[in-house]
Amino acid sequence: MRVVFTQINAHLPLYLESIGYDWHQETVMRAHGYGYYHWLQTTRGQGICHVGGQTLTLTPGDAILLGPAIPHDYWAAEANQWDTQYLTFGGPAVGAILGQNLVDYQIFRRTAPALRHFIADYGPQVTTTTDPNELSLLIYRFLLLLKQTRESGQQLKRQYAAILQATKQYLDQNYQQNLTNQELAQHSGFSSQHLNRLFKQAYHVTPLQYLNDLRLRNAQTLLLSQPQLTVEQIAIQTGFSSASYFIAQFHQQLQMTPRQFRRLH
Repeated sequence: MRVVFTQINAHLPLYLESIGYDWHQETVMRAHGYGYYHWLQTTRGQGICHVGGQTLTLTPGDAILLGPAIPHDYWAAEANQWDTQYLTFGGPAVGAILGQNLVDYQIFRRTAPALRHFIADYGPQVTTTTDPNELSLLIYRFLLLLKQTRESGQQLKRQYAAILQATKQYLDQNYQQNLTNQELAQHSGFSSQHLNRLFKQAYHVTPLQYLNDLRLRNAQTLLLSQPQLTVEQIAIQTGFSSASYFIAQFHQQLQMTPRQFRRLH
């Protein structure tokens, strides 16, 4: 375990306050936050961080960036089973590099190798007498990596949003067909598990749950607008595999059968 508190030259645009690695992390409770930006990442075990009313789990490869004076607490998920690396730093150039939309804190999941290994790679070179100008350059390199990670993550979110919207549109246009998770995954380019997870994050239901709801909504429309159609015909037209399955799903959602719905309306 190694922690170094450096010389601080607050006149520099960036400065390093402390750096630590292979740190056997203890419980920290800061009701008033810390005086500097604080980067904390997990190398072993799991940590729990409470900040901004949220409780976040940090697994290996995960990290969090905390702004100055942001109240937070963190502790090991299991006693004595959490190792971390960290940087504390400041300077007027931080906001200029990371952007003015820097929030009070930001979580980073499965950080890229260059960012994940940054502290281990450069930490051994830092001592209590290291020139503050060198440390300013060190933080500059770190922030550039951090900025690239944030921008890549934002770009990836936009790509995900476009793919999820296309998947939703595909369901809207093809709900009458026999659609499967495998077919939707192939259409999206994701695995079934990944697509289900992302779709649920965006729309709060899985693709097949959305499909089932869409079919039931269209079935309700046909029940009222096409009285000449039988329940069996409506089941086929809205993509259900059988009339009995359609009736069961209809009853589960609306607590009545299709015929009861028709009579009620």
